[in-house]
Amino acid sequence: MQELRETAGPRTVAVVGAGPSGLAVARELEHAGHRVTVLEERDTVAGKCQSVHVDGHAYDLGGHICTNRYERLAQLLTELDVETERTSRYRVLDSAGRAVRQPMAFLRDGGIQRYRALREREFPRIGEPGLAHSARALAAPVADWLAVHGLRSMAESFGTGYTAAGYGHLDDDIPALYFVKYAEMTGLLDPGPELLGHPGDFTVVGGFATLWRRVAEELKDVRCGVRVTSVERREDGVRLHTDSGPVEADDVVLAVAPDRILPVLDATDEERDLAARIRSNAYHTTLAAASGLPEDAFYFLAAHTASRETAGHCVSYHHRYPGSEVRTFYSYGRPGDVTALLQEDVTALGGRLAEVHLRREWAFMPHFGSADLRDGALERLDALQGHDRTYYVGGLPAFELVECAVAHAQDLARRHFPPVRIGEPATGS
Repeated sequence: MQELRETAGPRTVAVVGAGPSGLAVARELEHAGHRVTVLEERDTVAGKCQSVHVDGHAYDLGGHICTNRYERLAQLLTELDVETERTSRYRVLDSAGRAVRQPMAFLRDGGIQRYRALREREFPRIGEPGLAHSARALAAPVADWLAVHGLRSMAESFGTGYTAAGYGHLDDDIPALYFVKYAEMTGLLDPGPELLGHPGDFTVVGGFATLWRRVAEELKDVRCGVRVTSVERREDGVRLHTDSGPVEADDVVLAVAPDRILPVLDATDEERDLAARIRSNAYHTTLAAASGLPEDAFYFLAAHTASRETAGHCVSYHHRYPGSEVRTFYSYGRPGDVTALLQEDVTALGGRLAEVHLRREWAFMPHFGSADLRDGALERLDALQGHDRTYYVGGLPAFELVECAVAHAQDLARRHFPPVRIGEPATGS
């Protein structure tokens, strides 16, 4: 990445996207004395960390579980005085629908020692923000990588949760990079300190979107319901045309995946080539009432997480509130398949699907394939940081976990935008 700009004066920055990475980078920039405008197409902030309320309870549609590796999130929650609580326990439903504990043989059969030695030798920076530093070492498809290194028990211990969380099936062409990053962020490979007084995983009281609304309220200029129609980058600045009028800035931070912003961006050949290589998972959240199912836990359905051949079936569901029949169900696949198969899946578990409150489809986990990682796609993306007054944050350079996205966004702001010296005039209009 490029070094800090020579000037220490304040800059005007437009941030496109008000999910966790966009809000985190905007907050960091404002605290450094820069002037920031955040543009969000939806009518609310939080991105894939949306929450909704049903019958007085908050339900998280996307990311909301924090482990003891979520140190940046813990600091943010502390600074904004946001209340947290322990998450639900985790259980696996086996093929017979019986609730069992997640098998953790990897932590006991010597696999973790082999893994740690391999990590030290080949990808020692995997715990740092970003992905480019470890991409080539972990470019192989995850199933091949696990087999070559004798780490199949790692798949047994982490694969079910990985797939249930939306990162793909292990028998698909998913590079090992993403599976290893996920495993690292569970906090189970290297036990860390308790965070915010929680001995295990934690979440936000009242829904995870509460945190991101609090961040947005602290910022000076967040505009929701604004669609960017074109981005023009010039030597003297950036002009973003929106359906609410133009926005002028010195720099632009794209907190949406490059393939999503490409249609309105005056893209270079390099940006177009990288955007064309991006993959994502069609991941769905269904919020519905269902009776007769196992309760009071986050359940992973082993029969549907084992292979991509089961796409469309429910891979997990969360029953968060005792006494409520409302659950959040998670699935991969085409919308029509997900809708039709959820009824079948609930019935197979001995339950009855009742009212469906909402469905949400996500283009989840933007990533590159194995061949593109070997060819340096993530390093190429990193090399673009700062070129044409443009910066990239979010799941693609960071990994689609909230802690990863926030840490990468904060570090990018600190690296490229030095704190303003008192008395320096703003350079933008």
